[in-house]
Amino acid sequence: MTDVRYGFIVVEKCYHCNDERSYFAAEHVPPKEEYREGEHFWDYMGSSQSVQFNLKCGECGAVVELGELLGLMTCAGCTDECDLNVLSRICESQRIWVYAALTYNPDEQMKAHMAEKLAVLSQYFNDRIRTEGKKILVVPGWLVHDVDMCHGSVLRDVGMFEVEPEPQTT
Repeated sequence: MTDVRYGFIVVEKCYHCNDERSYFAAEHVPPKEEYREGEHFWDYMGSSQSVQFNLKCGECGAVVELGELLGLMTCAGCTDECDLNVLSRICESQRIWVYAALTYNPDEQMKAHMAEKLAVLSQYFNDRIRTEGKKILVVPGWLVHDVDMCHGSVLRDVGMFEVEPEPQTT
């Protein structure tokens, strides 16, 4: 892990058009000021402490940037219409934990590059698992059928990033 930044996830709403957006603010206190941006009048809705990071390969030094990652969510089960729920149930019997990668306002360009990034993130977590036979699969958050009705839980395990990978034996 590299480029660790602490800050806040900030949620705003335009009271003119009712659009909502979220972003990461690398500040000690979340910005709460109302402001105008073009036709929008953004108003603070809430915030939560967060951390952003990138992943760096220890062998070749390549960096995978994860700035669009808002957080990881587990599925607690909802309906068969939810692809995340269906996938989680299938993987559960194989001892695979499925996490949905939530992103800031995903667009088509972001979606095109997420598969590779999520594979790297999955590998990062799997390299640190100490329980034999258990795996982690990180999938896109847009598999959630209806975010407003979702029973999932956003992960808040601070120590999750502090576990070192098991030494590789060849």
